[in-house]
Amino acid sequence: MAFVEQKWETMPQEKLQEIQLEKFKKQAGLVYGNPFIKKRFDEAGIHPEEITDWEDIKKVPFIFKDDLRENYPTGLISGNWDDVYRIHMTSGTTGVPTPMVYSKNDLNTWATCMARNFVAGGLRKDDIVQQSHGLGLFTGGLGFHYGLELVGAKVIPTGAGGTERQLRLMQEWGTTVFTGTPSYAAYMAEFALDNGIDPVKDLKLRLGFHGGEPCSDELRNRINNRLGYSAHGGGMRRCYGLTEMGGPIAMDCEYESGIHIWADHYLVEVLDPETHENVKEGQPGELVLSNLSFEVMPLLRYRTGDNVVVSFDTCECGRTHPRITRFVGRLDDMILVSGTNVFPSQVELILLKHSELSENWQLVVGENKGLHTLKVEIEPVAGARVEKAFVTALEKELHKSLEKKCFVDIKAVGSLPRFEGKAVRVIDQRT
Repeated sequence: MAFVEQKWETMPQEKLQEIQLEKFKKQAGLVYGNPFIKKRFDEAGIHPEEITDWEDIKKVPFIFKDDLRENYPTGLISGNWDDVYRIHMTSGTTGVPTPMVYSKNDLNTWATCMARNFVAGGLRKDDIVQQSHGLGLFTGGLGFHYGLELVGAKVIPTGAGGTERQLRLMQEWGTTVFTGTPSYAAYMAEFALDNGIDPVKDLKLRLGFHGGEPCSDELRNRINNRLGYSAHGGGMRRCYGLTEMGGPIAMDCEYESGIHIWADHYLVEVLDPETHENVKEGQPGELVLSNLSFEVMPLLRYRTGDNVVVSFDTCECGRTHPRITRFVGRLDDMILVSGTNVFPSQVELILLKHSELSENWQLVVGENKGLHTLKVEIEPVAGARVEKAFVTALEKELHKSLEKKCFVDIKAVGSLPRFEGKAVRVIDQRT
């Protein structure tokens, strides 16, 4: 098993916790210099110098996504503006971006985390990587790019889109690793087969590093088989990250037993969203993250809104850092339908269990006489025959899982949109 920084990646958890506490105390002193955050600390009745143990960390106030939007653009900067080297941001549903700024050291820390991810996932220096995450304000593309270069792999920064060209480059250069959103990877496989290219026989892809959107185990299995990752001795690694923590920060290792989060740079808490108490290990809770290393705009106790299960056990790969072992759903993606919470990931989990159905689907939320309605539009796999009895059984399965009646509309192959970036799964037609 290869490592970038073996000492840090396999450090005993007791030592990691000592480092985390010291770094958290230092970061608390830094962010206290920000007027907005100082007010939050004062209202909570806590001063950075009073943080001496883990129980004191629980007294530190949370930061929320709306705090970044309400203080846009520079209101949550705690470090020196003159040290800023780069600015990223992600647009939100409110129209106000979610920003993040970086010093040179911040960028180096980010690149190191990503390099660790790639090597843990099986990347080698002799790999040829096509990097199709968008290169721009979105954190994903450049976060991937600098991590890949730090490992020393050969990077083709294609950016998103241009699927025909992407496939041509894969054939011409013998690309072995592909990055992008999971939905784009699925579309890439479909496009290749429709154009007479068999990824297993005609390409050399062995690894995929895919992030930017949720991905079920079923979708990962399909991508592994169709793009040739499994056939060529590798597999797909899922990536996790968020702009508020700097961008993509965590990923599967070769054992695919959970997404590693680097504890020397990020403090992980899994809390009951109502009581704010730690949940028992193995139970789902809201992921709360603290940035322990950034110098300019670190956020402490950030409420991600992600409902996850985390393991703190040492992984088979030897890494001692916590792992996200299951995503229940992201609150940003959750939709409220007549008082019922529905996660698109729930829908995908059910749909892709069935080999007759393709990964091309969307969830349509509508209204009928004042009541909200749910409908899944999905294409079958080319050549598959879907009977009425199958649709009826699928509707019952969705109803049982979602606790909400959900109709199924089987569409013609090729009729639903394809995506070269993040997939749009929810069409909300409510007034």
